[in-house]
Amino acid sequence: MPAIVDHDKRREQVASVAYDLVAEMGIEAVTFRQVAGAAGSSTAIVSNYFENKGHLLHEVYRIANRRVMDRLQVAFEQDEDLVDCLSVVLPVTEDNRRTWHVWLAFWGRAHCDEAYGAETARNAGESLALYCRMLARRYGVNEEVHNTQIERLARRLISTVGGVALQCVLAPEDWPLSRLREIIATEVAILDAEFSQG
Repeated sequence: MPAIVDHDKRREQVASVAYDLVAEMGIEAVTFRQVAGAAGSSTAIVSNYFENKGHLLHEVYRIANRRVMDRLQVAFEQDEDLVDCLSVVLPVTEDNRRTWHVWLAFWGRAHCDEAYGAETARNAGESLALYCRMLARRYGVNEEVHNTQIERLARRLISTVGGVALQCVLAPEDWPLSRLREIIATEVAILDAEFSQG
């Protein structure tokens, strides 16, 4: 009797291997042959789940976005302190560094490729919505009702977190976790003061 194959799981494994290769070597260096070799399978298996390299790479980009949003969502649902919550996306762990390397590999494509642009916009919208919920909860405002002040503050917070995280990816020795957290905490204190002033 032939073995039963979980095709969704196998597809996810192939994409995860490609994700690791992109994180290590960049987009251009990744081939079906390398993915197959690293996955311990054949190129036929890879092409069974992904019609071409572009299709596979788009899935890698989606994985990076999902992983970060999942980490952030879990921290938020556990009611962690805001700075602790935001720290889960910083590139100070191996997993997070790899995610940021994958993002950097793809961001250059977002402005010239419709599929990557759409995925980038989708993820940005999802991130903004979650940051708005974080601040709404912090300030005791209804999380389900749009608030223009909360949105404005959330955009600033996203810019701060993304900015320091990018600096950390580019010069990790200059950006220890303590410095990253200090900058984020300072911005949060400024946002708190602005919100209280209306």
